[in-house]
Amino acid sequence: MLTVLILSWLFVSSVLCDSGIVLVLGGQGLAGSATLTALLESKYQVSALNDDAAHYDYHDLFQDKIESVVCMRPSLDGCFELQNFLKSNSKVKAIVDFTSSKKEMMEEAVRVLAPLNPDVYIFVSTAAVYDVSDNPQHPLQENDAVRPEDLTLQETYSKQNEFGHNMLSSEEALITSGLPYVILRCGDMVGPRDTTLRWWQYQVWTEHFNLIDTSFPIAKKYEHLKFSMTYGGDVGKAIVTVINKGVVNEVYNIAMDKTFTLPHYLLELCVYFGNGESCWADYTAEVGSYSLYPNNHKGTMSIEHAKKDLDFEASSWEDVLKDTVTFYQTATYEHITERDIVLSRLTRTLYHL
Repeated sequence: MLTVLILSWLFVSSVLCDSGIVLVLGGQGLAGSATLTALLESKYQVSALNDDAAHYDYHDLFQDKIESVVCMRPSLDGCFELQNFLKSNSKVKAIVDFTSSKKEMMEEAVRVLAPLNPDVYIFVSTAAVYDVSDNPQHPLQENDAVRPEDLTLQETYSKQNEFGHNMLSSEEALITSGLPYVILRCGDMVGPRDTTLRWWQYQVWTEHFNLIDTSFPIAKKYEHLKFSMTYGGDVGKAIVTVINKGVVNEVYNIAMDKTFTLPHYLLELCVYFGNGESCWADYTAEVGSYSLYPNNHKGTMSIEHAKKDLDFEASSWEDVLKDTVTFYQTATYEHITERDIVLSRLTRTLYHL
């Protein structure tokens, strides 16, 4: 009986401690750090391929919990630590890619990493791909990301949103690679550890609006433009679900249920800080506007496909707001490098430097 119990314990322990290796490309930013946390909580062995830069508290959170594969993108060829990783591993459970933001980067990634035989290659993409697509529905559906047949129109859309064009090109390269894939299209990403610093800039402005007493210069085109936001923690949860369920060859929109316009978002922040009656926006300035959101301009995303297939439940706006604001209030004293960049950008905006 004792032997049976010991063997059972060893089996359960091995399952819990070794759910498989997941290689994450990137992982230092908002959704990336949330994904590393979610994977570790789900008992996956995590290896992170990135430049090992110390964004926020990345090293404190993960230094002793994940394998670091130091490599400078855009190129993977010739990366010494990656070559060692490939020699040591012939199989990974999944690859999660936050970094292949151009077609050439994705083509190189699938070529170099194909020998790892991933069960799924997950690419974290963006709602901006819909900006280079023809006649999408509203709200945006996953099958709407199709380029127009007219080549002139394709070029026009690509010039209007180069980021969306590049990300859709990466998606196309992954889909045609032959690897089993899942693509997660995210709205404007929000949450702690945002390396773009967008939320933090608006938070400082709205929290101290009575002292700053300067309007938000917003381009007129954003006054009524609705868009979706995605909480970084929800991306991590969705990725773990995809891996656990064994989903392949699917595309999902991942976002909060609540949608926004830029003025609506700013008002929500102002109200949170008790400045709801005093905040105001200037919609007259096209040049010099401070419109950090959104990345895409064709509307909000439907998340029904993710709800049905992945049992996806987005975090509530109230929880996201509290969590994000609290993090950056603390970061004001704990993450001085990022704070100083935020203040520098705000100063240049306020005083037109």
